[in-house]
Amino acid sequence: RSSEFTFTPSLNINTVNSSYYGTSGDDEKLSFPLQQIGFVGTYKPMREVTSGLVSTHFAVGYERSNSFNRRSFIQGNGVNSSLLDEIVWLSDGYSPADLDYNSSRLRLFYDSFLIDPFNEDVYNDENISTDYYHAFEELNEEGEAVWTLQDGIDQRRMISERGSAGDLSIAGGANFSNKFYIGGSLGISTHNYKRDINHFESVNSGAGNDHWNYLNNYSYEDKYSTSAVGVNLKVGAIFKPINPLRLGVSVHSPTLLSVDEEFSYALEPELGFAEDDYYWTPRGEFSYNFRTPYKLTGSVAYIFGNFGLLSVDYEFTDYAAMRFKDKSTNSVSNVEFFSDLNDQVKDIFRPTHNIRVGAEIRPAEVFTIRGGFGYFQSPFRSKYLNHDDSHFTYSGGLGFRMNNMFIDLAYMMRAEKNTYSLYYSAYVAGEDQLPASLKTNNHNVAVTLGWRF
Repeated sequence: RSSEFTFTPSLNINTVNSSYYGTSGDDEKLSFPLQQIGFVGTYKPMREVTSGLVSTHFAVGYERSNSFNRRSFIQGNGVNSSLLDEIVWLSDGYSPADLDYNSSRLRLFYDSFLIDPFNEDVYNDENISTDYYHAFEELNEEGEAVWTLQDGIDQRRMISERGSAGDLSIAGGANFSNKFYIGGSLGISTHNYKRDINHFESVNSGAGNDHWNYLNNYSYEDKYSTSAVGVNLKVGAIFKPINPLRLGVSVHSPTLLSVDEEFSYALEPELGFAEDDYYWTPRGEFSYNFRTPYKLTGSVAYIFGNFGLLSVDYEFTDYAAMRFKDKSTNSVSNVEFFSDLNDQVKDIFRPTHNIRVGAEIRPAEVFTIRGGFGYFQSPFRSKYLNHDDSHFTYSGGLGFRMNNMFIDLAYMMRAEKNTYSLYYSAYVAGEDQLPASLKTNNHNVAVTLGWRF
């Protein structure tokens, strides 16, 4: 019922614990994001009324909806497969000349001698094989590629992620008879994400590898970034059938995003193994339009006088409704590509049902204690996961009121467990290319400062 200005600085600590072939890895990342900043203006008629239009409200602000700051370290020893197995599997069926046309990433491994055709006649392209083997394999007497490293290879992978998503919004609302509240907002959504992968493989020093005298190690770098901007609409309403009870509903439209991606790759073979010590690809670019899923929410809150409140929120999000679309051309190949991609989205993703519960206790007029938890379903259909990818959030906080100023201190923890595959090849047995297990804990401490006037 009054105008208000707020902003929320925060501290975010993300820890990732990994387990891969019996070896653990740990890493963490620290960041200081601004969670939100906003202003709400209230207009009341000259003559105060309690029925009809009581007041109108205008708001402008920015709210961060997601933070991508995370760093993961994965290590495993004595692994009987390699990222090169995936490269061989993806390259089979293409001549070396065609590799560059289909994927500059695959051509990179060929140019650095980490993969080779079984037969290569530099004088006659027709004699060049389109089947490959890699530098951790040997050819037996029958000319077949075999893995002879009895003690396997050691692998290290560092994944560094950073970026955020948020909405800059303009909103308006109205209060009718202090019983019915309605509002809506127009949002400009921005997304920025960068991910760097550094992958290193080396021959294990065990006695079972004493015979090996070829490639000993190499490192691979995969850089990817995406930026997007889009628009969305949100509308909602709150009804008070009796004074302590609040019933709410809201609809969030899909966000229509224009997306630009960039990617590049680099390789460093063991010194002296190849003609050069460093191989890289030019920066690639890819642009498209993307429609996020719509979201429906319902909420119930009950206020226990001046003592506190209890609230429950339900959220429905249909991830199967996400869609990709070509941005710039209408070529047949692009239309087919995005059509196939959208079919995969419908097959892989599903709607989710999420629950949030919160409580507030006010032991004194100027002091408030808050707590809550949330359950969020995995958006993936179960046939694509061998584990439960759902996650929980837990939160707690304190609030202080001093005349026209207030301070809220909040803590939230998000805990999730999932798996991460470093690579995949149909030529390798499942037990030789197990995924890493990741346990992620995100700790966020936020301080909201606000003034009412």
